[in-house]
Amino acid sequence: MATGFVSAVAKASETDQPSLMLDFDAIRQAGSVRASNFDPDFATSLRQWVQAGGKLASILRVKVAQTEATAGDNLPDVFGRYEILGDGLRFIPYFPFERRVTYKASFDPRPFGRRELSEILTLEFSLPGEPDTLPPEVTHVFPSSDHLPENLLRFYVRFSNPMQRGRTEAEILLLGPDGRPAADVLYRAPVELWDASMRQLTILLDPGRLKRGVGPNRELGPPLEVGQEYMLVVGSGMVDLSGNHLPKAFHKRFRVTEAVREHVAVEQWRIAPPAAGSRNPLVLMFPEPLDAALLLQAITVISADGQPVAGRIVVDQCEERWSFAPALPWNAGSYHVRVASGLEDPCGNSVMAAFDRPLRPGSDLTYEAERRSIQFHVA
Repeated sequence: MATGFVSAVAKASETDQPSLMLDFDAIRQAGSVRASNFDPDFATSLRQWVQAGGKLASILRVKVAQTEATAGDNLPDVFGRYEILGDGLRFIPYFPFERRVTYKASFDPRPFGRRELSEILTLEFSLPGEPDTLPPEVTHVFPSSDHLPENLLRFYVRFSNPMQRGRTEAEILLLGPDGRPAADVLYRAPVELWDASMRQLTILLDPGRLKRGVGPNRELGPPLEVGQEYMLVVGSGMVDLSGNHLPKAFHKRFRVTEAVREHVAVEQWRIAPPAAGSRNPLVLMFPEPLDAALLLQAITVISADGQPVAGRIVVDQCEERWSFAPALPWNAGSYHVRVASGLEDPCGNSVMAAFDRPLRPGSDLTYEAERRSIQFHVA
């Protein structure tokens, strides 16, 4: 491997001292993080520590530090596998490091009794971003169905390239049945609701008109009318970070159906377990579509020892199916699907309660956040 595209190499002091660095294979476009320059007994000590129950992820950790657009304290760890070397330890991500993303690696061998370092080694690195030569495209709009409920709360628009801020008010429209912009239907947030990659935009319908019994709903009624056709328009004035315009406007037509006002019923989900020794996906089927973005965050597969299982999620069939393919073959045994209380459907109904639940005088609207769990067995 050739070393490259590294913002810094973290070293304890001299060149023969422990160091933390990125190795990058320019041909395969694959990178790994390596802690090295330890004494010859390092590998033996490390293997003994792992056999005694030590976790390699507790001494060498890689996480997302910052995307091109946004930094954040809650950005995720990178899942990967570990390789014990003669003089150190290597981390290899299950999925390649991405361009335009800054990663932070940290290495601390002290949990297993090594005292070569007086402080934790850290390294920030990134792969160089290349200008987008292709113009941006709208790749998906969620919900993906062309029949949407009257109390729809949000759309997600996904672009192929990172996009610029400041254009959504002029370029994002919802046309009513008469072909004209529907008045007071979209909620114009003070700050545009982009994700960290600047590729996904959240568009909200006015929550005040969705919530029955509050002022805007009483005065104007719900934003959408059952049985009518509407069109979401993403204008060609949308521009990516490289200055490229959307080549043409994007349109999504849909017809409005009856409102959905029930909480997300986890107990009604159907589950199809995979076979042991395979990497076949675990499949969940839902009776109603769920929120496309939250489905990528709010459901976790937990192994028998309580650890999250690494893998890749696919959401399809109009957000009525969730599939999880593990990074490594399934072991036989019991697993759990952990469902966060924040999982919602496109109308804002959550696992805990309906978005538009009725208000009663003196009722207590507070509730403790919970996680639901579904057990399944792999055989």
